[in-house]
Amino acid sequence: MDTVKSVAFIFVFGSVGGWVIEFFYRHFVPSIGQTKKWVNPGFLFGPWLPLYGIGLSCLYLMSFITFPGMDPDGWGTKILVLLIMVAAMTVIELITGYIFFIRLNMRLWDYTDNRFNFYGLICPLYTFFWGIICAIYYLIVHKPMLKFLDFFTDTLVFHILMISFYTVFILDFLHAIKFLRLLKHLAKEFNIVILFTAFRGKLNEVRNNSKEESHFFRPFELKSLSMRAFFEKYRDTFTFSKLRGKLVAIRERRSEASGTTNENPRS
Repeated sequence: MDTVKSVAFIFVFGSVGGWVIEFFYRHFVPSIGQTKKWVNPGFLFGPWLPLYGIGLSCLYLMSFITFPGMDPDGWGTKILVLLIMVAAMTVIELITGYIFFIRLNMRLWDYTDNRFNFYGLICPLYTFFWGIICAIYYLIVHKPMLKFLDFFTDTLVFHILMISFYTVFILDFLHAIKFLRLLKHLAKEFNIVILFTAFRGKLNEVRNNSKEESHFFRPFELKSLSMRAFFEKYRDTFTFSKLRGKLVAIRERRSEASGTTNENPRS
């Protein structure tokens, strides 16, 4: 089996599959600044999330790990490999979130509300979710995937699929880098940190209110306003610190109201 071809396919499978998971998850599970509309969860324009592609490629390669003196198919080996997988996925998530936060003034996600989180970038709850994904892949998907790749990577369909995907993906990635540089520049100019889910949601809301046509492959296009004007008018709706402050204030008011309601002074 050609490892390069296999990893190339695994990256595609993980990127697209991860996008589908996030597409539904971000709609049904609330987060700060999230709208109820269906939103493309990624920073790229197409239906793919490289973080998941990189993660699944790492899982694929780590599935071949063995330990001297241990049965490769024994549960001792499986448990150790799973622990390594979960740690690796958590580190990948941390590094990705940190790079976007430090280099681009952007939060792709926020776990601040979850217990024992680390700067809102990783937390035990989502590490647990990574553990479920790792277990599903390693214990259920990996061996059938090997059999599938063994025959599929030598077919004409595979080569057409890989050439088509990576051509579009690279063009998309280069275009996204240009757009992310613009967001970085505007975030620094207005001295804010962008919560990406809120930014994307507000962009869609403004586009819908202006009755602009929505293009799947141009989700950041806005004809009614320049991006600078969009920031000037709506930046408070997707500024991370202000959204966090609003959330805390709402909770405090609810707590105070609940405390007042529960008081039953005797006359």
